[in-house]
Amino acid sequence: MKKLLASLLAVCVLLALCTACGGGNTETPSATPSEETPETPSGETVVLRLANSHNAEHITSQACQMFADLVNEKTDGRITIECHFAGELGDERSTIEQCQFGGLDFTRVSSGASAEFAPLMNALQMPYEYTSVDHLFEVLDGEIGQEVFETFKDNNLVGITYLHPGSRNFFNSKKEIHTPADMAGMKIRVSESDLMLTMMDCLGAAGVGLPFNDIYSSIQTSVVDGAENNMTSYIEMSFWEVAPYWTYDGHSYMPDMILASKQTMDKLSAEDQQIIFDCAKEAEVWHREAWEESEAKNAEVALEKGCTLTTLTDDELKAFQDAVAPMYDTFLNDEQKAIVERVQALG
Repeated sequence: MKKLLASLLAVCVLLALCTACGGGNTETPSATPSEETPETPSGETVVLRLANSHNAEHITSQACQMFADLVNEKTDGRITIECHFAGELGDERSTIEQCQFGGLDFTRVSSGASAEFAPLMNALQMPYEYTSVDHLFEVLDGEIGQEVFETFKDNNLVGITYLHPGSRNFFNSKKEIHTPADMAGMKIRVSESDLMLTMMDCLGAAGVGLPFNDIYSSIQTSVVDGAENNMTSYIEMSFWEVAPYWTYDGHSYMPDMILASKQTMDKLSAEDQQIIFDCAKEAEVWHREAWEESEAKNAEVALEKGCTLTTLTDDELKAFQDAVAPMYDTFLNDEQKAIVERVQALG
């Protein structure tokens, strides 16, 4: 009996030693941060990725890089955000989808691409909706903008901040445009969204949904006759080389934004999440002022390059506004119409 007890005791001691040394096959499951109270492991370095379809020199890309640098600085290097430019990680739609499923952490996208994932966004990008850029940011910075951002969570996304989009205008390779009739039969590249395609139908042109990075080659090879964007993109992406006719119609302000993967944000502590939001806001404030300066500078560059810049008369502009007016009734649902009414009340 004594020998049996001694043998059992020896076995127990041996098992205890093996467990302490990690010799067993049993692994302790790693803790999954709670959505309500996430915790960033103390001292752990986190490397995140941000996608952007613009090239690295674009002023919006500079704002994204500033955001990344500020996060790195304010976390003492614990959180590093790697910026990938020029569509390296995919077009806008695919990067949003990657963020949805946690394959990507952040993406800079336009409201046109994001509206499919938060339909209320359509109410913030209707043609000729804003009276000025100040009107736009009164909306985005206030309750309306934040309410729309909240709806991204239904698709596992988090709205981080809005960025200055500039007013969007038409440019083409064929001729000056003064009225919708001038656009009849033209093929115009627009973002891959129902709203933009519908707008082109109303104006009598054919909207063609293509990725941003395909614009230049598509105009050059006559796949499309033109496109629409802001003046900064027009110059920096050299669109003026293939489409020298520019029309100031200001049909929309389609706010850019930085979206995050909800999975990524849920893994960060509340403190680190706040750092993300604060740094993005700081970059946004810089970007707004820099963008206004950039638009003015690039308009001068366009003239120097010999581009034809057409400013519409009030009557000509009204013809465009009247052409798209039916969209407010047919394209928007009741919830979206209610948002538009609130937007217009602020104008």
